[in-house]
Amino acid sequence: MEPVLQTFLTAFVTLFIVIDPILVTPIFASLTKDETPRARLRIAFMAAVYSIVILSIFGFAGNAVLHHMGVTLPAFRAAMGIILFIMGFRMFFDPDSETQAKTPGPKASARENIAFFPLAIPMLAGPGAIATIMLLMGPGASVIEKSSALTASVIVLAVGVLMMAFASRIGDALGRTGMNAITRILGMLLMALSTQYVFDGVRVGVLERVAA
Repeated sequence: MEPVLQTFLTAFVTLFIVIDPILVTPIFASLTKDETPRARLRIAFMAAVYSIVILSIFGFAGNAVLHHMGVTLPAFRAAMGIILFIMGFRMFFDPDSETQAKTPGPKASARENIAFFPLAIPMLAGPGAIATIMLLMGPGASVIEKSSALTASVIVLAVGVLMMAFASRIGDALGRTGMNAITRILGMLLMALSTQYVFDGVRVGVLERVAA
């Protein structure tokens, strides 16, 4: 049971940091400031549903595309580790820039269905989340690892729905300083996890081949 729990916790922490519902919350509040509480909950729920569908598709089919292109999983793991490290670096040293990177354009709030864009894409199921779910559900992943990744993504998005439902209260309680502090902590954790991904990719893709 402990390996299963450890696998789930690793997937949960990684996806929570990458999806970062804490960072999405104030953006969601600004996008839905004129909506009723019920409408906010409906928009948040639909955004989570869209995100789960997107992540599931890439989790199951994304690696097949890589195989077709001739890209190995260790190479992909190392490359995604570098990308995630850059995200974590930006979150740690300049959290405001990360918020701006996920903030949609000035006309986005006027779109008819903001649950899909910009909430599901690119905020919740963005490039980082897609890369992470593909990494966690790679060809070498066991059924337990794949199930843990999917379950973790559902739970993270469920937490995101709850946070977005109370977005206005959370934003007022934490303030800008509190949001930046939490973003920096998440960025530090993401840099540590992404470094491990790079080490694993190099070890499997290079060192073990040389040793063999």
